[in-house]
Amino acid sequence: MSTICFDDLVSAVPYLELQQLDKLEVAVQVAKKIRMEGELSDDSANFIRSEEGPGLNDQGLAILEDVEHYQPSLADQALLSALVLSDGYQQDVFSSRDINDIIKESGRPRITHVTSVVTALLDKGFLTGSTKSLSLSREGKAKARALIGILRRRAASEAV
Repeated sequence: MSTICFDDLVSAVPYLELQQLDKLEVAVQVAKKIRMEGELSDDSANFIRSEEGPGLNDQGLAILEDVEHYQPSLADQALLSALVLSDGYQQDVFSSRDINDIIKESGRPRITHVTSVVTALLDKGFLTGSTKSLSLSREGKAKARALIGILRRRAASEAV
């Protein structure tokens, strides 16, 4: 098969008939899918972030990772980690160890007595279940949303 010059192909597109354009479109889509098979979704050059900006879990993770500007309490860190697990990783059930793993991966030190922090969040209704089988409650998600706003405003006021 002879190699077609890309510039020649692009310049010919406006002169193609509608049926030819449809065939070309299908061929391009198939070629893109084949090329993208070996890539992870977020490795793709075509990965599109929401036009509305980062999601709630992305904001929570950004706060956890920005050790220089944010100093959330241990309970704050645990709640934000639960949000990341629940919304970011789509885990309906996770453990206190998973929470500690997210905290560690974000560049912060592990919580030494994570079960006491998680128990406090369970008592307040922000998490449901037990320390080995947790879920983020609706109230916990609302609290995480409010917490993100509070932490961002606090960091902004301290930067001034």
